[in-house]
Amino acid sequence: MSLKSAHTAKIGKAFKNARLRLSLTEEEVANQTLINFEFIKAIERGDYAIFPARLFAIQYFNKYAKFLNLKIAFFDIYNAEVVAEAEKDSESDLPDRLAFKQNVFFIFFVSTLLLLLIIIAFYHNVDSSQHSKPQLKLSNIQPLTGEKNMQASLDQGINKLHDEINLFFIQDKLDSIHVDVNVNLLKPEE
Repeated sequence: MSLKSAHTAKIGKAFKNARLRLSLTEEEVANQTLINFEFIKAIERGDYAIFPARLFAIQYFNKYAKFLNLKIAFFDIYNAEVVAEAEKDSESDLPDRLAFKQNVFFIFFVSTLLLLLIIIAFYHNVDSSQHSKPQLKLSNIQPLTGEKNMQASLDQGINKLHDEINLFFIQDKLDSIHVDVNVNLLKPEE
């Protein structure tokens, strides 16, 4: 037999939120209330399967609720009639939740479809704008005669500069070969 339900989980969440509002950890609550740490966790999860009997669950539930100053009645998960009634009430809420989920799915589907259409339209515009530009074929274009003359003049200038640089290095080398250099070791007169 399962000793947890949606209703007990909601109650457990109320316990946890109240504990967090007090800035307490589960261990601190266990030390201050002398309630087993695992029982505190079970109450906050809304799962009463850990308790050895219904009486223990009720007593620890009430003790923990009093410590947190909560006014919550114990949901008798042990009573099948109470559980059946709570499930019946939660099933009556189910169509509203199902309708909400269907609406979310529909909104997601429409949004995705709209996004895809925008992307397709964008790429279509990019493709059509690329096709509308005239394509130049470089093989059909003949170089202008002015460009040929400019290139020839540039080549001549580069060759002339190259020759001058070589002549400079040759002259420098010849100057450093002279051996008849006299060095005066005397100190200059003051």
